[in-house]
Amino acid sequence: MNVPTATYRIQLNDHFRFRDLDAILDYLRELGISTIYASPVTTAFAGSQHGYDVADPLQLNPEIGTEEEFEALAAKLRSYGMDWLQDIVPNHMAYSTQNPWLYDVLERGKVSPYYSYFDLHPEPVEPLGDRIMAPFLGSTLTDCLQNGQLGLQFTADGFVIRYFDQDWPVATQAYTWICTVTGDCPEKLSGMLEDLAIASLSPVGEWKAAKTRWLRAVDADPLLADYIRRRVGFFNARVPLLETLLGCQHYALTHHRLSSSVINYRRFFTVNSLICLRMEDQVVFEAYHRKLLDWRSRGLIQGLRVDHIDGLAAPGEYIGRLREKFGRDCYIVAEKILARDEALPDSWDLQGTTGYEFLAAAGQVLTDAEGSRALLEFYRREVMDGPSYPDLVTERKYSFLRTYMGGELDNLMELLYRLPRLGAAGQEAGRLREALAMLLASWPVYRLYPDGGTFSGADRVTISGAFDRAKRNRPECREELVWLEGLFGFVYANPFLLRLMQFTGPLAAKGIEDTSFYIYNPYIAHNEVGDSPVVAGIAPAAFHTFMRDRQLRWPHSLNATTTHDTKRGEDARIRLNLLGGQPAEWIEAVRGWREMNRSLVAETDGRRAPSLNDEYLIYQALLGGWPEDGKVTDEFRERFSGYLRKALREAKTETNYDDPDEWYEGRCQEFAAALLAAESAGSSGSSGSEFLRNFGGFAAGIIRESYAFSLAQLLLKLTAPGIPDIYQGAECWETSFVDPDNRRAVDYGRRMELLQEIRAKEEMGTAAALDFVLDHPERGAMKMWVIYRVLNYRRAHPELFAGGDYVPLNVEGPALGYIRRSGSAWVLVLAPVIRDAEPSPAGFRVPLPKGAPVEWADLFTADVHHAPGLALEWPGWGRFPVAMLVGR
Repeated sequence: MNVPTATYRIQLNDHFRFRDLDAILDYLRELGISTIYASPVTTAFAGSQHGYDVADPLQLNPEIGTEEEFEALAAKLRSYGMDWLQDIVPNHMAYSTQNPWLYDVLERGKVSPYYSYFDLHPEPVEPLGDRIMAPFLGSTLTDCLQNGQLGLQFTADGFVIRYFDQDWPVATQAYTWICTVTGDCPEKLSGMLEDLAIASLSPVGEWKAAKTRWLRAVDADPLLADYIRRRVGFFNARVPLLETLLGCQHYALTHHRLSSSVINYRRFFTVNSLICLRMEDQVVFEAYHRKLLDWRSRGLIQGLRVDHIDGLAAPGEYIGRLREKFGRDCYIVAEKILARDEALPDSWDLQGTTGYEFLAAAGQVLTDAEGSRALLEFYRREVMDGPSYPDLVTERKYSFLRTYMGGELDNLMELLYRLPRLGAAGQEAGRLREALAMLLASWPVYRLYPDGGTFSGADRVTISGAFDRAKRNRPECREELVWLEGLFGFVYANPFLLRLMQFTGPLAAKGIEDTSFYIYNPYIAHNEVGDSPVVAGIAPAAFHTFMRDRQLRWPHSLNATTTHDTKRGEDARIRLNLLGGQPAEWIEAVRGWREMNRSLVAETDGRRAPSLNDEYLIYQALLGGWPEDGKVTDEFRERFSGYLRKALREAKTETNYDDPDEWYEGRCQEFAAALLAAESAGSSGSSGSEFLRNFGGFAAGIIRESYAFSLAQLLLKLTAPGIPDIYQGAECWETSFVDPDNRRAVDYGRRMELLQEIRAKEEMGTAAALDFVLDHPERGAMKMWVIYRVLNYRRAHPELFAGGDYVPLNVEGPALGYIRRSGSAWVLVLAPVIRDAEPSPAGFRVPLPKGAPVEWADLFTADVHHAPGLALEWPGWGRFPVAMLVGR
């Protein structure tokens, strides 16, 4: 297995194609990257910017390039000794007529061999019956018909129902009715329709060929083509006929909001346009991975990153199949969000996760716990004294479930009532449903994995804790909760339990990441995927314990600090972490800004816009994303406006996506715009407003102080157990807001120029390179210097980091230290931690383990340090804020 030494995440789409990636390969190789970590590359929904809405898993996405370009890229990577790690999406596909598997299902229903591919509810659901729900209308079906928004068309694909730019296939069995009802169908066409109906029962290939011949025959006969055109006009002039036609399709077009209360297919979270697959079915597994296996056999990909592993019915079984098909030498990691003290199942035949648990640990050890408590006290006293974070999460999950996932809850109840030997007869239906809802909201982790029908001892503790919390929150449902708890001991309950686990994860994601993280704002540095604001600050000893376990169990997991799913860039979080090191200064500044901006706040009928909580979020978010050079441009204003709109709607307290409160959103946007506006319309705009001057000065100080700790976080990622993962563009300062902002185009020209300048200076000596990077902090030169130096060292000494020991050091100062060693190779890492904000300029003592070298050379400064008597007297940070010392 070619275990990566460093991965680089690339987002491929119609704005960044294979040819664009080819143009930066030399740069990435020089930077020290070993592995391209690519977003999904199979055909996605047209125009997709992320690729997770897969439309056809058997075709390369033409928007990013061709097979020939992919092969050329692979050949170039091989010549460079580099690999390709491919992101795959086994849980779901695009719910779109661009999806050929789904199109066949929509057209032919249960006759289609793909019908069983999709995770559809097995029983009729009212008012849909057994038709697949298609919740994509902007209003009710009746309204759409009356307004002329739905109509029959005849296209190159046959009869379709057109809704704006979407064409939905008409069931083949309905063709005859369209052509014959109250009409004089030509005899020739009648015979052709009979043949088509028979052909529609054939295998997919035969059916497509027969339909193509039929369409060509119609097109070749002017009389038949004219008759069909007249039939289309006849139907479109008669709404009752159209309504009848729509009622006999294999799908039911409905208002998109109906899916909040009724649903008969499994969605990705609550995204109607993503329909889930039954990947537990071997046939589906084989079909979906066919193209990926082809690329693997041709040497185009060497590793897999599995998206949303928690959505699968049996993740462990899926991973086993994946390993069997792709081989022992295929590097495989899974996207899995672990709660604190939760472990990845040992039975999973993986190299590890995508690294959110590392993100949390690194951020927490760089947090001042005492200062974070002061910020929490200020928040509760002067911003919002709401429920505790755990109670808020439970409340938000429960609210989200009842508001947006009522259909999923009803389907779980139906499955519960159908359990053999364990039917819920005798349980009061309303209370049982309420008990189930509260249990889902109380689940403390994303999900468990009852593969084989049993739960582990650790699982039992989790289950017991969930039920205890649910019983406290719903004492009136205690009897029903006790009954539900009993199900977890019966193998007969497995169908229900497996389905339950497929919904605890989505509910956690929506209730925590996409709701609570935008409400609970005392210290948003830890409102992050994989992290939790309920823990703010851990001691170095806790970090060491985590890392030693990581080296023992999952040494090849990815170490991530920014991904396409993080709420803010890695360096934005570090800026916010600094607030815990200087809480008094931050609190004083916030009080001043609130007073300064009081006149900008709108109030009506006792309602404030922005609310105190949202105003506090605005100040923190601005600080995290503040431009490195302090210049507030129109581009920055636009980016922040987009972030603010998303943040307000995700919180769902004052506004939301379904029913946006235009007054509240408008006043909040006006508030933010006023904060970022120039002093006056007639000014040059160079001085800015009073707030801009005041906030800009505060931010400039934070930015300067943040460099050391950003480099500390980076050095931990590059040298601690695990594989460092660099998100696209994050080789320089990364302060993006949440997606789609963090997916915007990267200026690679600027980055390549910077690396070449650094390398040119390096040829003159380390001192010259060091002077250069220290003279250009705003360009991110220090960050690129650390990445470039460490990754190239790591590539030259792969075993030191992949299999070497991790030895914690008891540093006698405000720093974190550890040693990586393998045989005669020793590396000592020293990084400052946030305690009273600034790294201490004074020296401190670093005790070393027995056998340690006496002489150490700093990789970043070339300074040589001596450690006689198994102790390094560290003189202070001096010329560079972090140190990686190579023993010699």
